[in-house]
Amino acid sequence: PQSADAGPRTLLESLLGSEWASHTDDREAEEARVDADRPHLPEASTTVGKGRLVLESGYTFSEKGSVQTHSYPEAVLRAGVFSDWFELRIGQNFITQDGSVSDTYVGIKLALTEQFGYFPQVAIIPQMTIATESHSEVDGRVLPGLNVDCSWEVIKNRFNLELLIATNRVRDDTRGTDLEIATGLTAAVNPWRNLEVFAEWDAFYPVNSKNRQEAVSGLVYFITKDIAVDIRAGIGLNRQARDFLAGTGFVVRY
Repeated sequence: PQSADAGPRTLLESLLGSEWASHTDDREAEEARVDADRPHLPEASTTVGKGRLVLESGYTFSEKGSVQTHSYPEAVLRAGVFSDWFELRIGQNFITQDGSVSDTYVGIKLALTEQFGYFPQVAIIPQMTIATESHSEVDGRVLPGLNVDCSWEVIKNRFNLELLIATNRVRDDTRGTDLEIATGLTAAVNPWRNLEVFAEWDAFYPVNSKNRQEAVSGLVYFITKDIAVDIRAGIGLNRQARDFLAGTGFVVRY
């Protein structure tokens, strides 16, 4: 369980004092259910909490024309260290088409602020991936980036909005790298306590190629407060996007 002396939950509260914290009496209720990054494109705007571990993993199938792509295990281990607002992250994934592409992911997440009125809850993720594809010009190259995640609890325990604005250096179709700006907007509804239904619009804007836009929808089922499973499916909204995608995954908190 989370340490009782974990301290401030956000960086702003740590720097400026508790008067900048959200004055609510339901801290334990907010911590009762794991707040996962997956399966939305916007990650959670919270950190896992000091002394906690969260493992996330999944699989995605996508198709564009005659090309089929498999992505797995999409694994990310999130560890709360130092304070409630600081999270270490490490991950590994493989993408298969004609061959196998392996990227090692390293980052940190900082919970900046809690929601205050119309101002969202905000977290930032400085991160990088290390490309390790064999016989590739990008083998071993560090690809840095920064994600900004925002969320609004519109109706308590019922309806949330999430927004991602990301700037990352990524692989391109020529096996080189490109700078890409991405954004995602997610609406999540909880018709029952253990079930979330979500829909989102995702867009990717590489500097040296045309943008891609997708619509994705899915379900998240919370088996317990520490275990969740998800499914999702989506379609491309323009010619540059994937024609179809589908995936599933799970989250476990320790």
